[in-house]
Amino acid sequence: MAGGKAIGCGLAALTVVPLGAVLAITLLVASIAEDEETQQLEQASCVVSNEGTTKPDALQSGAVQSVPNGWGPLVEAAAKTAGLPASVVAAQLNQESGWNENAVSPAGAQGVAQFMPGTWASYGQGGDPFSASGAIPAYGRYMAALKQEVQLIAGNDADLLVQLTLAAYNAGPGAVQQYDGIPPFQETQQYVGSILDAAQTGFSMDCKAPTGGKSWDGDLGDGEWTTPLPGGKFTSGYGGRNVPGLPAWAQNHVGVDIATPGAGPGSGETVVAPTDLRITGFNDKDGCVIAKENGDDPDFGFAFCHLNAYAVKTGDKLKRGDIIGTEGNKADLGAVITHLHFEIYDPEAPDVVYPYEGYNIDPEPILKEKGAWPE
Repeated sequence: MAGGKAIGCGLAALTVVPLGAVLAITLLVASIAEDEETQQLEQASCVVSNEGTTKPDALQSGAVQSVPNGWGPLVEAAAKTAGLPASVVAAQLNQESGWNENAVSPAGAQGVAQFMPGTWASYGQGGDPFSASGAIPAYGRYMAALKQEVQLIAGNDADLLVQLTLAAYNAGPGAVQQYDGIPPFQETQQYVGSILDAAQTGFSMDCKAPTGGKSWDGDLGDGEWTTPLPGGKFTSGYGGRNVPGLPAWAQNHVGVDIATPGAGPGSGETVVAPTDLRITGFNDKDGCVIAKENGDDPDFGFAFCHLNAYAVKTGDKLKRGDIIGTEGNKADLGAVITHLHFEIYDPEAPDVVYPYEGYNIDPEPILKEKGAWPE
């Protein structure tokens, strides 16, 4: 999911109402979390500004961040062996053992890569499963073998190949072959999704979605457009409202809110392009991706706000259903309830536009006309 550009920072000062205040109060202002909880949420979020220090050559090399114990080079080498994104390798090792060389599961899996003894005998090359220097390279060899076993099913789809390799690790390559895809097991489907999400939000150096996490693989619906938050529910509409404690100007809600039921206080579900789009800018303070319709007129403008992670960069051209980012609670004035704040702008709006500049229009009738209104 490359990271957001801080395009909104200079323009925001030109608006009458502070941009952060406008977007922060889109559903209900939640109470400020305890300091410790807030820090945990910030660490779990991944939003990169244009002023980031990541070097292009580091990105091209598959470098990762947040790998402990100086094991980053081991992870990158294993990723190269496996033919997987380094961020995915890091996320999987983290999930399997929490980077604990001495981890042992109830089933008998051992070490940082959680090898069963029989599998270790085939891939460990006589090393020690409780040593990261032996286990992480062995993990790379094992994942390369799993990838080869599911290659025919994935065909030329690089995203699907990563997903199937992860599914093969969790459920076994035989199950992937039996179902000709990711097996319909809840555990396996959640495993694949959680690793791809963690790869982006926890280990990617540019907050970019790894291969395997770039396209929504769920139901896009039957409409001309698709809902921007699949599985989300409508929670707050456009226009006047009466929320106690808010100033008069904030009672004029200039978008609609959609939320995933039970998303909790942190990152929610995947936000996707409702139609073909081109990404035109960002407002990092409030986790907003700004876009324009990329196709036939009328070329509406869009804002997808409170995202905890981005999957796009300025200039990207997206197809209907391509991933934009992760539903979240990022706001300039403190924690808000996890949801997507979604705005549509008049086609006459400039490429980079913000609320209360006179271009907002009600998204509800448009989404309904396009067959993309959430249930």
